[in-house]
Amino acid sequence: DELATMEEGAKLEFFNEVKAVSKALSKIRKISFKIINSTTILLPRWNALVAEHNLSPKKLPRDVPTRWNSTYDMLNVALQYKRVV
Repeated sequence: DELATMEEGAKLEFFNEVKAVSKALSKIRKISFKIINSTTILLPRWNALVAEHNLSPKKLPRDVPTRWNSTYDMLNVALQYKRVV
């Protein structure tokens, strides 16, 4: 276990960096969930923004704990559509 061998300063720096990534991932998960589950308000707005930026219409995939690559898929689409997100 690499964390056990780290010094306290290195552990603190590691956890601060992980915290930032965790917050970004959490925000993308919330956006994805809200777009998919709000068909009356957010979905039409999402589609309009996507069309405005000349991107192909696509929803952000959901991150599903039972699918091992769903986090990657969600982040990949979020990066492709980062101007809209």
